[in-house]
Amino acid sequence: MLTTTYDGPGSSELRRRAAQEAAAFLHGLPVSRDPAAPLRACTEAMSQATTPAEVHALTELAAGGEEAGLIVLRNLLRAAGIRCREQGHAQLAARYDRTSDLLEIADRALFQLGVDLLASAYNAGPDRANPPPASVGYDEGEST
Repeated sequence: MLTTTYDGPGSSELRRRAAQEAAAFLHGLPVSRDPAAPLRACTEAMSQATTPAEVHALTELAAGGEEAGLIVLRNLLRAAGIRCREQGHAQLAARYDRTSDLLEIADRALFQLGVDLLASAYNAGPDRANPPPASVGYDEGEST
């Protein structure tokens, strides 16, 4: 993993400064102060799930589809990569892009896991037609 080494403030101080600087900007946005609340609710409800269908439904609600947490976070990281690239930080943009690719892989793996869970529950066997990808290649010069 590429990291930046410098002789400056630590990560806690950098995050504190950024939060302070961005406070007025964030205050004016319709952004939840607790964006993970729906995911936590699904996690808490998981202990009450008694069937594979209920487990799958909670997982799908939290992580499946274009409007779920995982893909929304992937899209946020892609947007951050674009902004970094526009601001002349190509290496940081590439790191955001690679991280968003990992969430794409996780999304595909979770989809397949859900199918396999349901197939197992309904004795249909796992879906071998669309196995999850082993890895995703990434071209450093590729833009999203």
